[in-house]
Amino acid sequence: MSSNKIKSVIWVILMDKKKQKITAGRSPETVTAGELRDATCRKLRISTDGSQAFAIWICSPLLQIQLKPTHYPTALCDMWYDLLSQFSATTENQAKNDLPVIMMMRNVFYPLHKEKLLVIHDPQARYYLTAEAMFNVLTGRYPLEDELAFKLAALQLKMEGKKDTSYPSGTIQSIAHELLPWDVMRRNKKQPLHIEKRVREYMKGFSLTTPGTLDHLYLNHCWTQTCYRCGFFTGQTELVGKKKDVPVRVGITPHNIIIWNKITNKTLAELDNTQVSTKLIQGKDETTKKNKVSFDVFIVRFTVMASVKKKEINKAIPIYSKQACMMQAMFNRLRDESSLHRSKGKATTSHLPVSVQQTSDIETDDVFIQKGVSILDTKLSETQRRKLRPSR
Repeated sequence: MSSNKIKSVIWVILMDKKKQKITAGRSPETVTAGELRDATCRKLRISTDGSQAFAIWICSPLLQIQLKPTHYPTALCDMWYDLLSQFSATTENQAKNDLPVIMMMRNVFYPLHKEKLLVIHDPQARYYLTAEAMFNVLTGRYPLEDELAFKLAALQLKMEGKKDTSYPSGTIQSIAHELLPWDVMRRNKKQPLHIEKRVREYMKGFSLTTPGTLDHLYLNHCWTQTCYRCGFFTGQTELVGKKKDVPVRVGITPHNIIIWNKITNKTLAELDNTQVSTKLIQGKDETTKKNKVSFDVFIVRFTVMASVKKKEINKAIPIYSKQACMMQAMFNRLRDESSLHRSKGKATTSHLPVSVQQTSDIETDDVFIQKGVSILDTKLSETQRRKLRPSR
């Protein structure tokens, strides 16, 4: 038996499009997501506190899943085909050809108030949080008003060290597709000169901004968006006047449920979590079958005020999706988190409300961050769960 230590190499993809090589002294199958995240953060010089803002994800074009610290990423990659069949509406050929990668991205359970403090003293954490926010902006995951999109495009160029004088007249519009979300480009496709003008004006406005604070400024603008720190899911729903279901993207935060039309990126609904109730229906009967595929249904119920008789009307939006169980689990946990923060502001430690006293697993932010949501466990078999937690 060789005296040399076993060396395993795991590549972690980062949000700045680079990858980090992590070497461990044992088999990759025994490296947990928590250990992999901590090792990656050490290499990137992210502080111990800063590491809590991130999590290990397994991602592909067809599915993205955040792992709990106790999960084993390489085991999850090995069972990717099974997970696709359970959590995505893909064809067998698509699933067979889909290859997952291990990524480090923002922990969706990391509280925003902690992030705002973190980025002040941890520039490395701020850098990677900004890179992810920029990715979500440019891919349209954070739908923006045109003016904010132009401002963030100017900030992006300034962070890259560019000046408005770096571009001759007419050249910014030629690279606008690299700076603006696709839906903003679509809305302004007949106004390329307007895009150029507005981006240049914002760049001039940032001329006196200290270079080291540009990424903080970028994040500040993203924080104003209700969709920031969303957990994203996909599905389909029924719209009045449409013969077929419309593909949607669902975002869930501690405060909101947001539903977007994936084709137009327009917001279909933005609902306050305190004003809605949800229900999960298992897709085992004919009523939940769409296009010959049996989906679970995540139903969002809410009330609106009628404009004519000023009466409250009950409404519901059904989201047909194989990720419906994930949406329900995410909503329950983040709603509990939001409720906890509201309760903290109203109660003393000696007279906590019954709802908080009975929720022993959500007493602090740190518990949320460490435990996350057992979303994977909601539909996995016992055999699959054992694969995610192999013995060392």
